[in-house]
Formats: sequence, structure tokens, C-alpha cells
Amino acid sequence: MDVIEPVVDIVKDVVPTVKKYFKYQICHNDYVNEFKEMQTQLKHRRQDVEEELHAQLRQPGKIAKKEVEAWLEKAYQETAEKVVEDLICKGGCFTYISSSRKLDKRIQSLTEGIFKQGEKYTSADESLVVDTPSIDYWATVFEEKQEMLKLRQKDIEAELETQLMQPGKMASYVVQDWMKKASQQIDIKVEDLFSQGEWSSPSDRWKKIEELRQILEQGKEFTNAGVILVRDDHSIERFPLLVEKCSGRDAIQEKILECLKANKITRIAVSGMGGLGKTTIMKNVHNQLLNESKFENVIWVTVSKDFNITVQQKKKFDILQFQKKIASSLKLEREPDHENETKLAALISQRLGQGSFLLILDDVWEPFPLEDVGISNPVGNNGCKLVLTTRSKDVARAMDCNVIHVKPLPPEEALELFLEKIGSEVFSDGKIKRDIEPFLKQILQKCDGVPLAIVTVAKSMKGKLLPRHWELTQSEFSKFESIIDCLKFSYECLEQQCQECFLCCALYPEDYEIKKEELIEYWIEEGLLYEEGKTREAMNCKGHDILDKLIDNCLLQSVKNRGKRECVSMHDLLREMALEISPQFLVKAGIALEKLPEEHEWRENLSKVSLMRNHISEIPSSMPSPKCSVLTTLLLSNNEISTIPEAFFQHMLGLKIVDLSNNCQLRRLPSSISKLEKLTTLLLCGCEALTEVPALSNLVGLKKLDLLGTSIEELPQGLNMLTNLKYLGLGGRLSETLDEPLQNLSKLQHLLVTADLHAETEFKWETIGIWGKLQNLEKLNLCLLDNLNMVFGEVGAIAESAPLPAGTFSSLQYIRVWHCNKIKKLCSVRWLGYLQKLQIVEVCYCEQLEEIIGSESKDGEKVTLPNLERLELLGLPQLKTIYSGSLICDSIKKIDLKSVFDEKGLGLSPLVPPTSFFSLKEIRVDRCDQLKKVFSSGWLLRYFQSLETIKVSSCFQMEELISSSAHGEEKVTLPKRLTISECEKLKRIPLNFPLLDNAQSSHPPTLKEIEQLGFGSVTTRKLEEITYALVALAIGFSM
Repeated sequence: MDVIEPVVDIVKDVVPTVKKYFKYQICHNDYVNEFKEMQTQLKHRRQDVEEELHAQLRQPGKIAKKEVEAWLEKAYQETAEKVVEDLICKGGCFTYISSSRKLDKRIQSLTEGIFKQGEKYTSADESLVVDTPSIDYWATVFEEKQEMLKLRQKDIEAELETQLMQPGKMASYVVQDWMKKASQQIDIKVEDLFSQGEWSSPSDRWKKIEELRQILEQGKEFTNAGVILVRDDHSIERFPLLVEKCSGRDAIQEKILECLKANKITRIAVSGMGGLGKTTIMKNVHNQLLNESKFENVIWVTVSKDFNITVQQKKKFDILQFQKKIASSLKLEREPDHENETKLAALISQRLGQGSFLLILDDVWEPFPLEDVGISNPVGNNGCKLVLTTRSKDVARAMDCNVIHVKPLPPEEALELFLEKIGSEVFSDGKIKRDIEPFLKQILQKCDGVPLAIVTVAKSMKGKLLPRHWELTQSEFSKFESIIDCLKFSYECLEQQCQECFLCCALYPEDYEIKKEELIEYWIEEGLLYEEGKTREAMNCKGHDILDKLIDNCLLQSVKNRGKRECVSMHDLLREMALEISPQFLVKAGIALEKLPEEHEWRENLSKVSLMRNHISEIPSSMPSPKCSVLTTLLLSNNEISTIPEAFFQHMLGLKIVDLSNNCQLRRLPSSISKLEKLTTLLLCGCEALTEVPALSNLVGLKKLDLLGTSIEELPQGLNMLTNLKYLGLGGRLSETLDEPLQNLSKLQHLLVTADLHAETEFKWETIGIWGKLQNLEKLNLCLLDNLNMVFGEVGAIAESAPLPAGTFSSLQYIRVWHCNKIKKLCSVRWLGYLQKLQIVEVCYCEQLEEIIGSESKDGEKVTLPNLERLELLGLPQLKTIYSGSLICDSIKKIDLKSVFDEKGLGLSPLVPPTSFFSLKEIRVDRCDQLKKVFSSGWLLRYFQSLETIKVSSCFQMEELISSSAHGEEKVTLPKRLTISECEKLKRIPLNFPLLDNAQSSHPPTLKEIEQLGFGSVTTRKLEEITYALVALAIGFSM
């Protein structure tokens, strides 16, 4: 008994403690939830105190008590989300116990301390203010906090600079945003606030100081040890170049790669005549190096002849042009310094100095000093190397390069390449047909081992199966004297329409990446795709067919530009051939011209003149009008022309196309342009200084008029008489409505209005008749119309009893509305019946937009948009829903959501009408700052059964990708591709990966690819490597 009693006493003492510790472990989540609830209550109390303080500060001569300000600051700190994260320990049961103890103590501390104190401040008789000191006191407080903010910004900048020394990093979006706000606060001057009426009352002054204090407090978390201020820099993107495998060049590629791995070799020149595949070889090397860790940055820049002008006085200008190309490749933001050679060199050097790099310069024609451009001298110990391709060995030697010479293919490899391109049709029983073989080999001899000639000829011979075809071709080839002749053969095999389209590509600068849409639009302007009664969409389709044919025949190359836009380019030799075929072309595009060609160069037989993308600043008044009576096309876009003499067009009355776009200094046009009665296309977009346009009433044949980006204040006289107009782009600062001019434009297919209307000018459609006339309209683009209230709605004479004319908008397929800040609805539900052909809807940066389709009843009615394929919604802070009723879109394939807000934390479900998007294939969510979850599992299962791709990026508050429903976790069928990037608070990805027999997780068969970007140090991994990480993430964060 003597032994038992002490044991009982010990047990009595221990059991409560043990019970408490078991409670800490078992009820950990309860403690977390209780603390969060306490935070929520404290936040509400803080808001109540702030409201009462604001009310009391409206009394004249009062300021907040210091103790009240201190309490508010303390409450602000305690309600920060990071507080919970700091209190919760990750790990096993003991860490749960530790976390629970901390939370329990903190809850008691808050209840007895700050929470109780705040209760006093909310009582009705409690004064939160004292008599105000002088205005000088307020100014001193404000300036002291500004000084504190300035010091904090310097501390953060110093730490940021240290972290940016890591290669491939840049400041995170959150840090960039804070830096911007801090700089704005530091730049504020009290005297300016006073003059603007924002410093007159104590309430105003307190509000300004409070804004400053909050920015100061937000910056505090960036000064904590271990806080990461940077993210992966994708500006120098490691995207592969579009290129075919380089047949017969494996040995050269290996030699180049060996040289790049050798420390002693830092400069390499790949030389050889045109058409041997130097560019193709280096594109393959570039793509191979992207998958290796040898270089942190692999940069590709096409130089070509626009840099290579040897006139000494132009040397500085040429360097600057080349620097701009490198700056573009490095995605350096365009700044005024980009016009200064020395400063731009410093910027390039700084960016390249952030890690080892390989700089590939394609098509170099003249040597140049690396240091003048900003390229650090590649040496063995800095891991930086330079490779250039050139036709000239002299250039290679002058640049002090190790030369790798590319030779023509030997006969056996040339034959192998030819057979690879032409396919199986020349084979019989595994061998070349006997009746074709002798002709084939003689044709190949004329190609002289040049891959460009071999592939173009092979593609041209596809489908020619009979021996007589080959014999005839061989007979033609026997007369050929050069590689150009071989290339001409491929051109001559095309249909006439394709030939004319191909020749037009030579009007662009050498090596220029021509956007496919831009090129097709130009073909339409030239009338090459025109057929009576054909829609613009049909002409676009025909244009794409021709492009595919030219690419398939290797006469054009398919490429992607820096913006990842689909483009085509023309090989130098093919461009030379096209210009040789077209002696009636005068082409001096992109060669840094400062003056128009001399008078003798304007020959009478010229049909097309291209002087685009130069630096021509004036057309001298002393220059006589060129006597080019058969000239149909004059391309002067992207120059610096400020004036055009009155008589310039006097002898060019046959002109059909005049392109003066992007001449930013052009102020006026000569009235003689009104006499060009054969004109079908007049392009003036981007002429920012242009304030007026001469009368156009004589230009009745005009089909395209583009005035976007101009500063015109009145519509051109005679616009309503252009009854053949199919494309109209209007910009400027218009002071009149568009009703009357549009009355007669019944053939209009594209209407683009980007105008800064006078405040008193309401943009609206006054009469039913206008809508009825636009039966051929296919594309409607409205931008910067601050007086636009609704695009499609009840205005003017339209009422319930007055339906729109039959056929209204019966061709409309595309709507784009940007920066129209007054509209709250895109269209009324009654108008959907007229919009049944719609395929694409883009609505962007409309600050007050609440609904895409406005319903006339609370629950809405069931409506359809059967042809809608793509919906893009960007920067719509007030958007509540696409449609409140039931919307059926059977053809929808893609939805893009960017900067769409989610105030209630409900995810995307309130935006999307039920049963709307069963056929949706892809959804992209970007920069939705308040979004905490994207989907609920039930919503995803119910409405997105065909979804194949989910991309979520830069959603900084997102905690869950897919949240569970109220009934618990539901099994979600995963898409084929999942990309998550820059989601710093992501805690949970509930992916249901089944376990294998060996207890390892396996990915479901539907999931083909996952990209995980921006999770700490993790960048991108293959599926096999990332599956376990994601499972661990899902399990770990959901505990």
C-alpha cells in the first residue's frame, strides 16, 4: 500500500498532462481552425475600429491616439496569413503537439490581450482621437515614414540584387509590385497633396499616412531571413527552333558540339556557300544544347544584310540595329536607352553576364567588334562562346574564329536526301525504278550536292510517276548552269496563283519572319485570293492552303517568332531567285536606307516597289514624281517619313496599294492621293501624328482603309461613298458618330474601331437600318471606346415590338472588345439569336463589365451559341458571371481567363453557367490574384468531362487547384496536360494516383504531361520524375 499510494499520486499528476498532450495531437486541426476563426474575428474588430476612427477623424482638429494606432498595427500583424504558417510545424506527431501548444497559448494571449483591448475601442463612448497638432506635425510624420520606407526599399533592393546573381532569376511579381508601390509613395510630396485637396482634413491626412504605413508593413516580410524574392526568369526562353532533321550532316554537327565542349575554343564560324544547310545545322545544334546544362542561355540572332552595310559613315547606325536585334532576343524591355549605342551595349553586357551563354549569329556578312555591341569577349574560363554562320571565310578569319567548313553533300548522301524527300513512289521492290534511275541521277548532278536545291526539286517531282516525266525534267536540267536554275524549276512547277503569292514574299526584308496572317492579308490586298462573293474567312483559308503548299515544296520555311506567332521566312537563295524572276520589282527593304532610291532607279516598267522597314525621313520636294505609270504597289511602311510632296503621286496613277503605315512622324497627306482612282488599299495605321486625311470620294474602288493608331479628329470626307469597302479600321479622336458613314458600307467584312472619342460624343448605333446593312460583317473589333455602354443591346429605336431586320449579323464570327470602360454587359440575351455564327469572343480590360450576356430575368433563360469555339476574358475586375442562365456551347474548345477576380473565394464556378462547356478541351487561368481555388471536384466532374489541358500561372493566392466537395473527395479524371507555374501559396493538388504492388505511385493513363514551375527550386521535370513529388505534395499539404 505504501508503494501504491505514491504511484496513484504520480498518475493523478501525469494523466491530465498526458490527456492534454493527446488532445494536442488529435485535435490539431481544431486548434488551427479555432486560431483562424480568432483571426477572422480580430480582423472584423479591426475593421470596426478603423471605421469608427474614420468617423471621429471627421471632426475638425482631431488625430488618432497613438495607442489606437499601435493597436491597429498590432491587429494588422496578427491577422496576416503568415502568422498561422509560422505557428504550424510540419512533421510527425511531436510537431503536431508542439504546434497545438503554440496555437493554444496564442489563442489565450489574443483573447486576454489585443482582442479584449479592441473591445474597449468599439464601445460607443470611447474616444479614439485627440486634438490635432499643427499641419507641420502631420507632414513630419508622413516624411518620417517615407524615409523609413526608403530605407526598407534599399534593404530589399540589396537583398534582391544578391539573389539576382543566381543565373536565370528575376524579381518575383509580388516584389515587383511592392517596389512599384513603394516608389510611388516615396515620390509623393506633401505640398502636392495639399494643392490637390488631399491634405486638407485630419481624416485625409490620416488616410494618406495609413496607406504609407501599410506599404511599409507589407515590405517587412521581404526583409525576413530566408525569404525568396526571385523567380525563374523565362524571358530568355529555352524553346526549340522549328527545324527538320539535317540529313547527311551528323558528322559536322558532332564536330561543332565537340568544339563547344572544348575550353580552348571560344569562337566558331560555320562557313560555306548558300544553300548548304548552315542554318539548319546550327538550329539542330541549338535545340540539342537546350536539353543540356553546358550553357545557361542559348541565344539565336539572325543578322543578315540589314546590318552588313560597309559604308563607313553608317557603321554606328548598323551596330545599333544589330544591338536592337540582340536586345529583342534577350527580351530586354524597350526603353529610351535602346537608341543609345553605348547604353544599350551596357544593358546587353549586363544581361549576358548573368551566366554562361552561347550566342549564335546566323548569316553574318561583315566582321564587327564584339565589345561595341555589348558581347563579353568569350574566353575559356567564363563559359561563354560565340558561333556564327557565314558564306565568307574572310569574315570568319577577321572575327578570329575556328572555321568549320560545310561542303556539298557527296553523291550517295545527296541521293539519300532526295529519296527521303520524294518518298516511296520512285521505288519498286525496295529499289529505285530502273526506268527512272538514270534520269534521277542526272538531275541530282545538277543540284551539285546543295541540300536546298535537292529538297526543293524532290518536292516538285512528287507525284510524277511516269518515266517520260523524268526524262522531260532531265532534259530541262541539262540546260541549267547554276543552283538558281534548279530552284527556278521548283517555282515553275507551281500553279500561277501560288507563283504570284511566292514572288510577293520577296518584297519583305531578307530573313524577315513574316507573320502568316500578315502575309495572307497582303495577298488579299493584292487581289491574289479574291473571288466574287467570297467571304474574307474563305480567302483566309485559301491563303493558308497556299502557304502550306509553299512550305511543303520547301520554298518557304515555317518558323515561330519571339512572340511564338506562326511565321514563314524565305531562304536567301530563294529570295535572290524570286527577285531575278521579277525584274519589274524594286526591293530595298530593311537595308537601313535614309533616302529614297535615285531617280534613275525608278524605271518605267516597275510594278511593285518595296522600301519598307528603313529609315527614310523625307521625300524631297525637289524630287520629281517617278514616272512609273504601271506601278501598282508602293510599300513605304515602318519608315520615318514626315512629309510627302504634293506632286509625288502625279505620275503613279496606276497605284492600287499604298502602304504608309507606321510612319509615326507623318502629319499630312498630299491632296494628290485623292486622284489615285484605281486605289484598292490605303494603309495609314500607326501614323500617330496624322491629324487629317484628304477627301476620299473619288476612290470608289477602295476595298481596304486602315486609319487605326492615327490622330484624326474627323472622318475622311466621302467615307460614306466607298461602297466597295470590305475592311475599315478607324482610330484617332473622333468627334462624330459612325451612323451615317456606315449606312452605305453594306459590303463591309471587317470593322475595327479604336478611337479616343470626345467626352461629349456617345458611341452608339442610332438606327435599326445600320445593323441590317451589316449582313456581311465577319469581324468586329472595338477598343478604347469609353462612351460605349453596350455592344449589342436595346438602343435608339430598337424595342420589344421592333425586331432587327432579317440577316442582321448573319456572318459575324469574331468579336473583340478591349478597354471599353463603361460597358457592364457585352450584349442583351435578346440579341443572341442574331449572333449564332459567333466563333470567337474576346473581352479584355473593361473595368465595369459584370456580365458577358445580360439576362432579363433573375435565373435567365436557356440560350445557345452553337458555333462558339474560343472565349477569352482578360482584366475584368467586376465580372460576376458569363451568363446567369443556361448557356449551351456545343463547339467550345478553349477558355482563357486572365486577371479575373474572385472576391468570395468560390473559384471559377460562379463565372461559368451550368451545362455550358461539355466539349471544352483547354482552360488557361493566369494572374487571377484573388483566386484561392480553381475548381471544385464536383464542378469539374459535372461540367468539364472533355477537358484535356489545364494551365494555371501567376495566381499568387491560390491554395488549391481542385477542392473537395461537401460530400468529401471525389475521384477526378485528370487531363492529359497539367501546367502550374508561379503559384507560391499552392498547398494542395488532390490528384488521385493509384499505388502499384511495390507501393510506388503511378500516374493515371489519361495524364500525359505535367509541368511544375516556380515551386521553390523545382523547375520542370519529366512525368516519371514529377509524379511522386506531386503525390507527396497532395498528401503533405492536405494533412
